[in-house]
Amino acid sequence: MDTTWLVDPDHAYLNHGGFGALPLPVAEAAAVIRAQVEANPTDLLMRRWPAQVDAVRQRVAGFLGAQPANLVFVANATAGTATVLGSLDWQPGDEVVATDHRYPAVASQLGVLLRQGVKVVEQHVPVDVGSSAEIVEHVMSGVTARTKLVVVDHIASPTGFVFPVADVVAAARERGLPVLVDGAHAPGQLPVDIDALGADFWVGTLHKWVCSPRACAALVVAPRWHDVVRPRVASHGYAAGYQAAFEWTGTADPIPLLAIPAALDFWDGLGWDAVRRHQHALVTAGAHRVAEALRTEVAIADRFTAAMRLVRLPVVLSREGEREALAYRLITEYGVTAHITEHAGTTYVRMCGQLYNTPEHYERLAEALQKALD
Repeated sequence: MDTTWLVDPDHAYLNHGGFGALPLPVAEAAAVIRAQVEANPTDLLMRRWPAQVDAVRQRVAGFLGAQPANLVFVANATAGTATVLGSLDWQPGDEVVATDHRYPAVASQLGVLLRQGVKVVEQHVPVDVGSSAEIVEHVMSGVTARTKLVVVDHIASPTGFVFPVADVVAAARERGLPVLVDGAHAPGQLPVDIDALGADFWVGTLHKWVCSPRACAALVVAPRWHDVVRPRVASHGYAAGYQAAFEWTGTADPIPLLAIPAALDFWDGLGWDAVRRHQHALVTAGAHRVAEALRTEVAIADRFTAAMRLVRLPVVLSREGEREALAYRLITEYGVTAHITEHAGTTYVRMCGQLYNTPEHYERLAEALQKALD
């Protein structure tokens, strides 16, 4: 499955999950939109903006299986999770449960809560876990009478682990607990049905696997929280209700949001199911090739993965800057980009599978790691 992308064709770019590349048709559509915006930015931003935002909202809500009235746009998943955490009424002694797969920026946001006297309970979920029930047990065993919120990834950024979100939400609901889902990587990688999940809060980016220009994301909030959740920047519509508060939070580039329909059109034309099957098969075969070369193993069972896979490195890179230094060497010396990550004291390489990737890219990664780690 081949399409034209802006990514350097001479580089083995295996980090779409970090900063995804743009398909050429989406980049061209964004350029047309930018020309239209710049022709009269005042007219668009002061007069036409509400109707255009609402049209995009309707399209995105349909794609994500959400009610349009529950959906607002934020810059990225970090902004969305920070918005939810900052809107809740935390009291000293409250607790929040998360997992050790959480994104580093989410860990930072949870760290802010520590300054308010909130206890952060980080639950370990092994990468070799065998069933959804085990995952739910690992998460929910951190719940106490003081727990106020459960935070879980839809697809974890550091590990690519696909969590059984619906099962976690159901278990939390039995305990009367709200759930915040960090879905940064879910749109595009997985079919998403937010209404079926039943989470209180869900945020996912549209500039990663949906491939709109950076940066744009959707935040979906259940109706019972509409009077609680507000953006961290109080701008023009802050006092006018949930959606109005988010519609204008200060001047921002409108192109990423307005280009989302072009990105969805691109993928609709290719067929989402075929794309996802291709991505998973490509990256899984590539990961096994890398593991074979390193004489290690592919982490995480296939059923808990999508278009991102982990391979254990034969060494532990624990000193500050070591993982970043290896990633930099891969780029500058070998023409390969992949993410070097850590989980539970073990070092991994995380690789992605996108339409612009080929089996040769994983061969290059395998050879580069062998040389760089010698």
